[in-house]
Order: sequence, then C-alpha cells, then structure tokens
Amino acid sequence: MKVINVGFIGCGSFAVNMHMPIIMKNSKFNIVGLMDINLDAAKAACEACNGGYFTDDADKILNDSSIDLVFITTRHDSHAELSVRAAKAKKHIMCEKPMALNYEDCLKVAKAVKENNVKYTIGYNRGLAPLVTKAKELFQEVDGKIMAYHRIQAPFPESHWTHIKDIGGGRFVGEGCHIFDLFCRIVDSKPVSVFAAGGTFLDENIVKIPDSANVTITFEDGSVCTTLICSQGCSSFEKEVTEIYCNNRAIYINGFKEMEYYGFEGHDKIKIELDSVDKGQRTELDQLADAIINDTESPNGIDIALRAAVISYKVNESIEKKLPITIDESEISYK
Repeated sequence: MKVINVGFIGCGSFAVNMHMPIIMKNSKFNIVGLMDINLDAAKAACEACNGGYFTDDADKILNDSSIDLVFITTRHDSHAELSVRAAKAKKHIMCEKPMALNYEDCLKVAKAVKENNVKYTIGYNRGLAPLVTKAKELFQEVDGKIMAYHRIQAPFPESHWTHIKDIGGGRFVGEGCHIFDLFCRIVDSKPVSVFAAGGTFLDENIVKIPDSANVTITFEDGSVCTTLICSQGCSSFEKEVTEIYCNNRAIYINGFKEMEYYGFEGHDKIKIELDSVDKGQRTELDQLADAIINDTESPNGIDIALRAAVISYKVNESIEKKLPITIDESEISYK
C-alpha cells in the first residue's frame, strides 16, 4: 500500500494536538517535513512526531518532491494563498477552515485545485462525526422536512486573533462555517437563504466585527436549521448540542459524545455513548488518505468547502443589512 508523505505548514496547538497524533496512528501517513514561522515551534513539533526535518520556509515544504500532501494549519488569512501555491506545486491539500476570507479567494483556490488535479479537503469534520453519521442514517428512512438546532457557546476572548477581520475573518467565517456545513450535511437539500440576528456582544472597543448571533438557514425542500453562536458563553456549560426533528422523531447529540434518539427502530428512546468526544477528525483524514491512494473523491472537497464559506459571508451581510440573504446555486457550486 502506498504511504502518503505529509508536510505541515503551521505547527500551532491544533495541528500538534489534533492532526499530528491522528496521522501518527494511521499507517497510511508518514510525516516528512514541518514548517512554522516560529522555528522553535517547528522543531518541537518535529521532535514530537519524529518528522524528517523542520523549517521556517514554506517553500521548502512546497518544493519537496517527496511530499504528497500538505496540511495548511496557519492563521486564516494565509489559507487561500497557501492552498493555491500548494495546488500549483501538485500537492494534495488538507486545509483547516476557513477556505478563505472572501468569495473571490475561494474561487482562486477552486480554480487552482481543479486545474492541477489535486485532492482538496477542508477541515469541516463535524459532518463526519460518528454520531452525526448515525443520525443521517436514521433519517434516511424518514420522509419529511427537517428542523434542526445547534448551539455552540463558550468564552471566546476579545484578544483572540479570529476576531480581527483581515486575519481571522471573525467568528462566523472563522468557526461558524463548521456549523453551517453540519446543517448542510444533515439536510439533503440545497441551502437557499440565510437570516442572522446578532452583533458584537464582546467589548466593542476591542472587537470590531460581529461575534455572536442566531443564524437561520432555509433549504430548498423546506427544511430549516438554526444555530446559536455565542462568544460570551459559559465554560462550565456544554459547548455544543445538536437537536434534529422530523416526522414525529427526534435526535439529541450532546458534545459529540452522547446521543439520544426517539421514535426510531420501534423504541421510544435509545441512547448511545462513545468512550470519548469524536468530532470526526479521524474519519476525515482516513477518508482523505483513501481518496489519494485510490484516486477517488476527497471528503469535504471544493464544493462542500465553498458552500459553507458562502453561507458564512452571507451571515455577516445579513447582520449588517438586518435582512434575509438569498443563496444562489451558482455561488456554491464551482464550474
């Protein structure tokens, strides 16, 4: 079996504590090179994962002919540029969310990926979480429109760079895209409109972009999904909960670890509990490896990445205009 040689661009805490441990346990991957603008961070990551070398030069990773797949785990404002450069270097790409900070840059990424025939996956892992997959399987046998609700709340400090528009894109572009993708994976229909009510709930002297909102997405089949994204949350309360309703049935997912479902399989209630929280990262990376090895469709590819990115931009537009914003099908499908 082919082993996929991996290079990392960005050795921050998420890459080191999430991606690297997962791929070190997967025999389909081999970590070759690690890059970070902080050379000490790259060195520490290299030593921790027994990588081949470390550097502070992204070009060394991109020009390394032995590397098949590049992980882009940098700050958000560099994702689009690095994705384009990686595609032109004929590298497959695993890019952490968001795809880009604006629609024009998303199209540049899509164009580069398609023209260079490389695999691209965006880090929208929640739609591949085991309990979400189970929920989708259950609803495959149920006819009717879906109503869903998701809560993502936690303290998100004013000082975090995600709140800087030109670096992090703000809470909805930088993190909310996860949840917008989750809804699109739950509902097997095209999103057609977005309405968001919210604004800046943190210190407005520091945060200059909306950070919290209730966001409602409507779908072509009549389904409706709403998420509450709160930056002034409570750390002692569960961060994420998902509720899904359809045709007298209900599913409740707590923290991607516990699930209760009602009205299915001839039972009033069934409960599932995993050994630990699983938000789908292992599944996503394993599916990406298979896509590269077998030359098949990558998980969370260009159209999936583009769809949630477009929704995230329209959330900010809706908050500003205080109006629902239409989603055109041509915006979320790259041709």
